[in-house]
Amino acid sequence: MLIPTIHFRSGMCADAIKFYQKVFNATVLNITYERDAPPDYNADSDEDALNNIIHSELIISGTRVNMADGAADVSNGSMFLFNIFLDSADEIKNIFTRLSDGGEVLTELGGQFWSPLYGEVRDKFGVWWQLILNQ
Repeated sequence: MLIPTIHFRSGMCADAIKFYQKVFNATVLNITYERDAPPDYNADSDEDALNNIIHSELIISGTRVNMADGAADVSNGSMFLFNIFLDSADEIKNIFTRLSDGGEVLTELGGQFWSPLYGEVRDKFGVWWQLILNQ
């Protein structure tokens, strides 16, 4: 499943969610804050960062959209990426390898607290992909 994802400047995602709820009557499926993550995930985070959203899912006009707080230097136009949710580790590894060819690996494939297999890559065209194994 391909899901568009928007990363907002650090601390702005909660405001964006409220805005899209009003504008589109969006439905919020879930919100995960950095403070909800296991301690080893956010060990370097300051107190303000613990209120950042690391994952949210909304339904906007019938489409699932993920949103999260990004880095402080996120700028308009550089906020979009795609999450690919797949059911097979082999499929993720294959796609990850192909996307990495001529691209840049941002996060090596590995387990995360929200998925047994996850990786990030910016392909040779500059498109940012996050590959996530469904649980």
